[in-house]
Amino acid sequence: MNNELVDNRVDVAIIGGGAIGCSIAYHAAARGARVSLFEAGRLGAGSSGALAGMLSGQAETEESVPFRDLMIRGREYHRTFASELREVTGLDPGYVWDGALKTATDEATREKLLEQRFWHEEANLPSEWLEGDEVYKLEPALSTGVVAGLFLPEDGQVNLRKLVQALAIGAALKGGKILEFAHVTGFTVEGERVTGVRTTKGEVSAKAVVVAGGAFSGLPLQQLGIALPLYPVKGQMLVTNMCPSPIKANVWDSGDLYVVPKKDGRVIVGATEEPGIYDPRPTLGGVAELSRAAVDLIPRLSEASFVESWGGLRPATPSGYPILGPVESLEGLLLATGHFRNGVLLSAITGKIIGALALREPSPVDITPFLYDKLEEAVPPCG
Repeated sequence: MNNELVDNRVDVAIIGGGAIGCSIAYHAAARGARVSLFEAGRLGAGSSGALAGMLSGQAETEESVPFRDLMIRGREYHRTFASELREVTGLDPGYVWDGALKTATDEATREKLLEQRFWHEEANLPSEWLEGDEVYKLEPALSTGVVAGLFLPEDGQVNLRKLVQALAIGAALKGGKILEFAHVTGFTVEGERVTGVRTTKGEVSAKAVVVAGGAFSGLPLQQLGIALPLYPVKGQMLVTNMCPSPIKANVWDSGDLYVVPKKDGRVIVGATEEPGIYDPRPTLGGVAELSRAAVDLIPRLSEASFVESWGGLRPATPSGYPILGPVESLEGLLLATGHFRNGVLLSAITGKIIGALALREPSPVDITPFLYDKLEEAVPPCG
């Protein structure tokens, strides 16, 4: 998508054309704002193009109450937002709500899973504990080494590339300008207020500037004297094709590996975690690691056709929290980055939050724990 005509004056200028940036563009434009989004490459070509599309409101949550609540809100908003987006664009991003299954293979991982079950119940979140044969009744293709499982029926998934496309088209249909291969080279500032951006398409003044550049969000902000506690975590993934899929739910092994079945017959396996690596290209070692773990979990995948592999750089923070909202020292600047593994899940709700703040409306969610000025200063790990 490309819209060569640039508005010199807008309400909201957005840096970054992944799921987060496109969602902000859609939500702001839907509120009647004049919006321009600038993406240095192709839409969704960053970490958004390298994720499995899981909506893991529970599978990836921990006991941290503020973040857990944000993730649950994010998942539930996807459920209502899906129909709105489809009505506006006529596109189906491929939402599926078949749940997630986390598995255990020995007593240690079983006890760890039981601890997770406890706080799911404590938070009144739906879950189902499965022992022995109960696991195989749900997912018969699992390895016989699985001894227990925690089924999370409310989790789901979406085709992320189609979601990014639908968000961008939706924003354009609402009057937004979506520009690919448009580099932001700097900001315009008056006193303690950010007033716009300088781009390879021209200078644009804006009432609000949103930085949603994923792992590279910190680079343009250095010009404003802002040092984000942000670092990349490389994640490699592989795609197989097996139809019908051997599994129905998103399935996790006893660690962090997950296998996600898609409607089109693809089965996505992910993901490695390599902090501080800036080269997104997949490696033979990474693909081998994922292949071994996937076949150990679901032996039938050894018969699947290998389709492709890819890597992406996920934006992480030392706190594990995303960075959302305004910066005290600079009026007119909003941040939306650091979502790490949860960019898909939080894309819709982040768009709703930042879209409201960009128009000086109250946030629908309390984002106090995620403000830049509330984050602890920390040195990112080296790769």
